[in-house]
Amino acid sequence: MDEWSGRKWEPVTEERLLRAIDVLVEIAKEHGPTFNPVLETVRQELHDFRCRTQPSTDQVADTPIRKVG
Repeated sequence: MDEWSGRKWEPVTEERLLRAIDVLVEIAKEHGPTFNPVLETVRQELHDFRCRTQPSTDQVADTPIRKVG
């Protein structure tokens, strides 16, 4: 956890959330379903982010959120 203390804060972007999901998917594949709650939380963050940044709710509903597979 100490390595995070010196990191520069950067704003959350859709690209960063998608990268986080990709990393968590790989962790979940490697270590099993233990990390699924964290993955679902990040997916929800992505959904919320898209709702805040995209004006059309129809557009958000049609945008798939990556699933472990």
